[in-house]
Amino acid sequence: MSNRKNTYTGQIEFARQKIKTFKHQLLYLSLGRLLFFIIIFGAPVLLWSYSQLLAVVIIILPLIIFLVLLKQFQKVSFLKQYHENKKKIFELEIEALSHHYKQFDEGAEFVDPTHFNSYDLDIFGRGSLFQFLNRTVTPSGKQTLAKMLMRPILEPKQIENRQKIITELAEDLSWRVKFAALGKMYSEKENENELFESWSKDDFHLKTKKITLFLLFILPAIAVLSLLYWIFTGISALFIFSGIIQFCFWLVEKKNISRIYQSFGKRIDILKKYTHLLRLIECKNWISDEGNEISKQLKENGLPSVEIRKLSRIVDAFDNRNNIIGIVLNVVIAWDLMCSYRIIKWHNRNKTHLPEWSYALSFIDALNSLSNFTYNYQENSFPRPVNSDFFIEAEQMGHPLLHADKRINNNFSFSPENNVIIITGANMAGKSTFLRTVGVNMLLAMCGAPVCAQRMHFKPAEVFSNMRTTDSLFDDESYFFAELKRLQTILVEIEHGREMLIILDEILKGTNSVDKLLGSQKLIQKLIAKNCKAIIATHDLKLTELETNFPDKIKNQCFEIEIDKDEMHFDYTLRNGVTNTMNATFLMKKMEIID
Repeated sequence: MSNRKNTYTGQIEFARQKIKTFKHQLLYLSLGRLLFFIIIFGAPVLLWSYSQLLAVVIIILPLIIFLVLLKQFQKVSFLKQYHENKKKIFELEIEALSHHYKQFDEGAEFVDPTHFNSYDLDIFGRGSLFQFLNRTVTPSGKQTLAKMLMRPILEPKQIENRQKIITELAEDLSWRVKFAALGKMYSEKENENELFESWSKDDFHLKTKKITLFLLFILPAIAVLSLLYWIFTGISALFIFSGIIQFCFWLVEKKNISRIYQSFGKRIDILKKYTHLLRLIECKNWISDEGNEISKQLKENGLPSVEIRKLSRIVDAFDNRNNIIGIVLNVVIAWDLMCSYRIIKWHNRNKTHLPEWSYALSFIDALNSLSNFTYNYQENSFPRPVNSDFFIEAEQMGHPLLHADKRINNNFSFSPENNVIIITGANMAGKSTFLRTVGVNMLLAMCGAPVCAQRMHFKPAEVFSNMRTTDSLFDDESYFFAELKRLQTILVEIEHGREMLIILDEILKGTNSVDKLLGSQKLIQKLIAKNCKAIIATHDLKLTELETNFPDKIKNQCFEIEIDKDEMHFDYTLRNGVTNTMNATFLMKKMEIID
């Protein structure tokens, strides 16, 4: 990990030097622009009395230089912002290496207590796996990453393909950071989410579509000729009449023009951003199958980055309708009508390809997060998915959100012969954390990401958990009834033939001990009868006696604590067998709750 930190530190220093250079350049360019601005307006004043022609001609060269300096200023400003973004990215990654990741988007909008595992496993929300992983720079990429975690891959071959493209991106730090830095050049608003998809579903047209091209030729021609006639004869009637004609056609198309502008106008920044990101994807020499497939699809109908750049220029021109220049252009060359016509042509040409562009952007954006995780934690390993009966075989597996200095890793085996593993242990001994460790690593594995383990083999299966059931005053639903509904959902999915790993923390917490034991026993027996796979944590040691009745189906494991001289010691190590120590009474006495 120190190597990654050294790399990031070096990149920060490099970016800092670049920023310093660009600041100096911007200062010189600003002074140059000011100088030539003064010349442009000062020269005519000084020379007007000497020669009016010379006064007009003399401003041409300074004006050209001023425009060149302005363009260069914009270019350098972009580069300065780009390197500031890179610097910030590396600074945040150094913090993240120390497990300080609260600065990243937590994905709170994806929190769903009804989801079959994300709420229990802390996949979304503050301090979640999503916040730990998330480095997306587009709203659609953020949603795609969330979908990857909520609906991971179940086919081993697809998981292996996903591992390859994640590895490829992980090894290309420069490309990933460039993608992220360019993606941060413009922060998209919520209403710009999935922009391409919304455009692909829209249909734009003009009422005058059959004669629009003719109008765009004849109306400007009439306006220019009438303007020249006005200049040479001093008669303005024809030019005014030309303007009235253009205004009438504008009124006819006003509604359609406004709709087109509302959909495409003022999107210049986001279009420039998409141009940069798509060009990066197009130009990368992909090695992985998924990378090659995405690149191939993007290039099948021309280069998307080129098409987006064309749209960007049209939209930039269309935005002139909001200033005085736009009024003049509309009077002379039917500007709104022309821009609308060009956008419709662009939309008709690219409409069917927009979903592909959107998918490529969001997919690569999401994978950048998983690749960043892969690069940062190279001590993790890629698991090997296999087609077989369900099993997990993991060496030194731990929870990825726990810092390596504090994390206790465990070997864990769930053999194909087992149906249920019952885990016992005292309060705070590590049972719940271990359940989440298994669940989270399974999700990472099925996303194609590395897992927090030295080695892991597994059969992919959906993870269904019940660890954090909540009651609902709004639905007039008790805690116990909510838990029953959750268990019922699991059984329904089993009946539908879904292969699942079920993770349960303390079955039937909301009822009395007699009911709880009997109900838990019956549930476990049913899971065995249905050949289900489950990991169950419990304080009820009577439940472990089921191993006697089902020695080949049930396996007891535990976490032990040691109480010595009025102090508890936790080692958080998973062992075979049943726990010998409980600590509820001890803790109550120590906290002086009871005598």
